Amino acid sequence: MFVYEPIFQNLPGNPAWEGSFYERLVEDAFWDKDEFWKLHLALVKAARAPRSLETMDRELAHAVAKIQSRVLGLVAAHYNPNDMFTISNVTPDELHAFVERFEHAIIGVFSGELLPESSYELTNPLVSDA
Repeated sequence: MFVYEPIFQNLPGNPAWEGSFYERLVEDAFWDKDEFWKLHLALVKAARAPRSLETMDRELAHAVAKIQSRVLGLVAAHYNPNDMFTISNVTPDELHAFVERFEHAIIGVFSGELLPESSYELTNPLVSDA
């Protein structure tokens, strides 16, 4: 589970939550790019891990689904003109690209399928195609 720690770190209640991507997003409305890439890398590692659907760790699946729901809820709030929540430190085009990367990594965790990193304009500096 150590390799997936950045995923669990992004859950409220985790001792290392403070300063995590999700903590910065929910508390400060700040899209911390460095912390996002750490979370993304952990999702990519989870997607690349050899396993069958029958052996996927329930705790990991729950954590991934919870983070996905919460982050995408905040992104939706950002775009809602009736909501005061506005994400900073990212342009609209960047936010769109980051959300795309996030969604593809989440789907990859459950499907085991990922596009090569070189397929994206916005690339994670921590991930290689190798």
